[in-house]
Amino acid sequence: MQHISKNKYTSFIICQRQFWLKTHKPYLASELDDGMDVLFEMSSGAAKRAHGLIEGVVDSKILKEDGWNDIAVMREKTRGLIEKNVPAIAEATFSEKGFYCTVDILKNNFDGTWDIMEVKTSTRRIPVYFHDIAFQKYVAQLCGLRINKCHLVAINNKYVKSGEIDAKKLFNIEDITETIDPFFEEVEKNLTTAKEVVDSKEEPNIDLNESCSSPYPCSFYSHCSKHLPENNIFNVYKMGGVEKFLNYRNGIVSFEDIRKNEIELTDMQRRQVDTVLDNLNPHVDRDGIAGFLSQLKFPIYFLDFETYSSTIPKYDGEKPFQQITFQYSLHILKKEGGKLKHKEFLAKENKREWKKLAERLSKDIKSDGGSIVAYSKNSEIRSIKDMAKAFPHLREKLYEMADRVVDLLDVFQNGYYYNKEMEGKFSIKSVLPALFPNHPELDYRKNEDIKGGMAASLAYATLEKRDKKERKRIRKNLLKYCHLDTLAMVEIYKELLKIAK
Repeated sequence: MQHISKNKYTSFIICQRQFWLKTHKPYLASELDDGMDVLFEMSSGAAKRAHGLIEGVVDSKILKEDGWNDIAVMREKTRGLIEKNVPAIAEATFSEKGFYCTVDILKNNFDGTWDIMEVKTSTRRIPVYFHDIAFQKYVAQLCGLRINKCHLVAINNKYVKSGEIDAKKLFNIEDITETIDPFFEEVEKNLTTAKEVVDSKEEPNIDLNESCSSPYPCSFYSHCSKHLPENNIFNVYKMGGVEKFLNYRNGIVSFEDIRKNEIELTDMQRRQVDTVLDNLNPHVDRDGIAGFLSQLKFPIYFLDFETYSSTIPKYDGEKPFQQITFQYSLHILKKEGGKLKHKEFLAKENKREWKKLAERLSKDIKSDGGSIVAYSKNSEIRSIKDMAKAFPHLREKLYEMADRVVDLLDVFQNGYYYNKEMEGKFSIKSVLPALFPNHPELDYRKNEDIKGGMAASLAYATLEKRDKKERKRIRKNLLKYCHLDTLAMVEIYKELLKIAK
């Protein structure tokens, strides 16, 4: 018999095909992207911090040699702790009739009843949370436990760290007992269906739908979408999800279908479709490019930041989820055709150096009126303004810098240049290989450890857990990655100069 955990139960709620695949063909799952890795890292840290909500909490978590939870041992330990009447149990584990779950915190009411406390890092309340908690209550009660109340424990995003973390201020606790009642009533019926699905030898015939990306990106999307042509409705630039699925369900799947059915498109969407179907040469608006370039003033500073955010603030004055800049790369071009200079900063992993970074940046970028070029400038401007608010002695200089930021992304989003290799995407990691397909120095894939911004954030956030050799290697690759971001902007700028002539 296949066992059903709370993770698989929520998968069943989201999509029965995902649920079946997790059980029978887990090898078809794509690797989780770096964003999901960051979320898991955050969730783990938050759950541990929540232990501070109750004095005397005992952790029942025990790992096997392969790093997975030892469910059988944890279940027996949980039974023993319940018999001892401890104040609370972290990772309380229950298993009965092929169903099992772990409860983040099981709180003792000392009247023969217990409360479930589920810790979440999101500040949104989404239905799958209630299904999750309802399943925990169902399995715990199958094991003979009397559950009184259920609580959702969420991060208080207004909390500001000052001294030691105060768990009672860091978390908001919400009684959702009545909210989950209708979800609880569905559990038994859902499990009956889930057992039928999981015992079937046939993969459920469920087509692509909104659950492929909501509430979480599905790791089986590549498998379930293998019938799609290379250029399909889901690749169309900035077409809303509702519109994409409406077209898909109406049989409009390929770019050929889009043209044949005369689907209304924006100019950029039309250009994307036509460029593929008619094998068009790159679209070039030389006047648009020249207009963009004319606004740039020397010296030009090509700037990129890397940031991390933590569920649990590390330093005084920080809030949960606040983006903190830990690194920058800066290429400086004093005049057209001049020698390129490079400056960089990467904070040490074992102490806060945000102020030091801001001071160094203020020295590296002069008050000379030169343009500061970023790619997707909003994040850079936000980082600069956050530093201005945090460090009053730099405020005037940093706000002046923020006013000088120019967005290189505008060239591509405004349609001044497009070629089919961009595939309707305008991130620097899409534009760069489209412009320089065979440039060995401009290939993010060659950088060990760090191939994207989320990977950089996760690598930095976990540096303290690494040994000395790993830290040295990862720091080296963080520098290489951020350096490539600004070098890429320089090379794109130079290419635009050639195109505009």
